[in-house]
Amino acid sequence: MTETTGASPGFRRTVLLMTASSFLVPLTGVLTAPILAQGLGVAGRGAAAAALAPSALVVAVATLGLPEALTYYLAKHPRITRPAVGWSAVIASVLGAACFVLVLVALPFLSTGDPELGDLILLATALVIPALVVAIFRGAASGRQMWNAVATERVVNAALRIVVLGALFVLDQLTVFNAVLVTSLAPIIAGVVYWRLWTVPPAGDADQPFAGNVGRALMSFGSRMWIGAVASMVLARVGQIIMAPLSSLAELGLYIVATTISDVPLIVALAVRDALYGVNSRTNDPQQITTTSRISVLIGGAGCLAIGVTLPAWMGPVFGDGFEAAIIPTWMLMVSALLCIPGLMASAGLGAWGRPGLRSLGLTLTLAIYIPVFILLVPLAGAIGAAWTSIVANVVLTTFNVVAASRVMKVPARDFLVLRRSDFVLASSELRRLTRPRRR
Repeated sequence: MTETTGASPGFRRTVLLMTASSFLVPLTGVLTAPILAQGLGVAGRGAAAAALAPSALVVAVATLGLPEALTYYLAKHPRITRPAVGWSAVIASVLGAACFVLVLVALPFLSTGDPELGDLILLATALVIPALVVAIFRGAASGRQMWNAVATERVVNAALRIVVLGALFVLDQLTVFNAVLVTSLAPIIAGVVYWRLWTVPPAGDADQPFAGNVGRALMSFGSRMWIGAVASMVLARVGQIIMAPLSSLAELGLYIVATTISDVPLIVALAVRDALYGVNSRTNDPQQITTTSRISVLIGGAGCLAIGVTLPAWMGPVFGDGFEAAIIPTWMLMVSALLCIPGLMASAGLGAWGRPGLRSLGLTLTLAIYIPVFILLVPLAGAIGAAWTSIVANVVLTTFNVVAASRVMKVPARDFLVLRRSDFVLASSELRRLTRPRRR
């Protein structure tokens, strides 16, 4: 996606594959959100979100930054895959069990005193332990450049959620319990696609000599990445965890619908960032990072505009009565998502260039600002207050990451942000390439 390196078939294919498969994430959200909204109602949808939020937070805490460390090291040293993956999976499982105990202790607060909600939280948290192992596999597969497997996992996960939740809705068997169970089990089942990690890397696979202890190297890199991974997941989930106590389950339900829609461009950008991190960990190409940032902003802006203009026409019919109140928060969150994109690409550069500590510092700073602003605004304005908080947080995140990455990679900060005529030409060229009929 850059003038010099973007034409590389390998990088182009990786970005296109990850971007295309990433559409399954928002597509699944868009398809299942009305199913869950109409099948569970506003309060039931909020209860399901509250049950799943702690388990999503555990994923960030218990992996200890090991998936990102595996991506970084296996991109350079694929032949250490077996010991690296095995060691990481054991550590993640042990930490996952420890997090389950912590959730059990905090259960009265997390469940707001509701015993049924408490049982659902414990169920989702227990099932997250095998899901942690899948996260380890995913990080290793990214480092090994096994993008087909990563894309296949997304396909299987999405298909399971859509088909099973849809069938339960049609059969009038969709309950909060079933919704939580299906959502928790789908990624575990999808993880079987990573079986090839245990095979020997193919002959000729790029491999630099590895000196030192595998476990120590992974822990060193992962621990520096871990703080940022935790902060990132907290930023994504803490609002869903504490919004009900601060406001109401109804406001939480509106916020969930708004984030489901507004995350469409952001999730695509996250897929591009992950592919960029995996590929750039091998190449360390600064122009690849900066041009991908600008192109992602361009494409994300077009997507936000298309969604925002049409949103009032379909919000009510798709999600049901009462969800029209989510329109304004959705518009605000789409602005927030667009502001976040350059920061995401800059963070990929920081990680790929071996500076995960700076990436973590930016996320920690953002979290430190996010939580007090959220606590201040949500009791006053509900979902709209949460949307304002997101905008403030993403301005801080992108500013820090872009400035830090520009210094590490020795490129101007404006290269991440300011669109050029060549960006429009490149985007148009790639679009024509995608839509041009293939010759047989």
